[in-house]
Amino acid sequence: MAALSISAGGSSVTSVRDRRSRVYRDHVVVPLFNLAEWLVSNWWHLWYEIGDTVQQKPGFEQRHSLAFAGDGFVLPQLTMVPSSGRMHLRWIRWAPRHAAVEFVDEDEALVSRADLETEFRTIVEAVVERLRSMDAGSPASVSLVEAWDAINSLDPEEVEFSGAAALLGIDPFDVENSMAETIVAFWQRAAPSIREEALASADERTLPRVSEWLEQTVETLRITGQKNDWTKIRAALSPIRATEPWRRGYELADSVRRHLGVGDGRFEFQAHGPLAVHHGEGVPPCGRIHGLVAENAPACVTTSRSETGRRFLLARALGDYVGRPEPGFGILTSLFTDRQAQSRAFAAELLAPAESLRSRLDDRFADDDTIDEIGREFGVSSQVVLHQIENHDLAKPVRYGLSFR
Repeated sequence: MAALSISAGGSSVTSVRDRRSRVYRDHVVVPLFNLAEWLVSNWWHLWYEIGDTVQQKPGFEQRHSLAFAGDGFVLPQLTMVPSSGRMHLRWIRWAPRHAAVEFVDEDEALVSRADLETEFRTIVEAVVERLRSMDAGSPASVSLVEAWDAINSLDPEEVEFSGAAALLGIDPFDVENSMAETIVAFWQRAAPSIREEALASADERTLPRVSEWLEQTVETLRITGQKNDWTKIRAALSPIRATEPWRRGYELADSVRRHLGVGDGRFEFQAHGPLAVHHGEGVPPCGRIHGLVAENAPACVTTSRSETGRRFLLARALGDYVGRPEPGFGILTSLFTDRQAQSRAFAAELLAPAESLRSRLDDRFADDDTIDEIGREFGVSSQVVLHQIENHDLAKPVRYGLSFR
């Protein structure tokens, strides 16, 4: 047993209130064996499996929430998801039904992956060392030690495969040979700039369709995605100073609008000429993939959408192109990554600039009619306007006579 205390971003994840004594403390008392066993079992998923903004893959919560590590003991509902080299941590208030304590803190933080891995390795190593010193021979103890030794004995190629399998949502130590071959073939054929997110968007059933769709769509974009004036504009844009992906998206969109001199009104895409954004539509291979963007231009092939949805995807494709840190194809997905967050923020700000909305919101509150009217003016959905109002704190949206945040 151990007193386990977890802190992140200046907050205590393990702050609890004892219901009987009404005393607050910053730790829980749990056996570390259960925690170490869960960490080892989900090691590759923790560091590689990307979250989704719409619907997670089956079993995702069990693989990423520390609450499932308790095995009868109470641990915080701390969800850990990799995000572009960092780890996004989120924890909530929680009162377990039959427990003597309740978790009282709720927050989220972005932390260094390397730092978090160091902490987890320290815990696992301590447990494994204790088991070895006790010569523990139970099946569970032997299994934990052997699994940890196996993780640490992989060569670079095996580590790469393990990460790829985890992206797909598969345990790399429990994968059939045929699926392993399919993963390796996909990883070798797909463009490096998109293969991680493409793999994370698929599952065992849809991976062959994703592979086929990528090959066909890449060839289509190689033909249609020729260089145009967007290449020069991309090179001429001011350097982005923001670090958070959504702020980078906002800043990049503002830079594009100023460079083009389009004012604060509705943004119109060109279908022809030097600023054309060539666009085609097709059936996506899976629900998480929304489109593919060319290497040398913002030309794209996307899913079929309404007029406002089509404009938003075009804006995301443009944002992906002008905001790329390095050359390569781009992919539009519903995944929780910095690249997708930046393209979504870019699209919202390009099509419905926050300052333009501010000038159209005379009161402190914005009702449904106002939001819908602004959406029609800018050619975006009411949801995009609502997100802009909330994210930029422009007003308090009102629904059915009640204000909400």
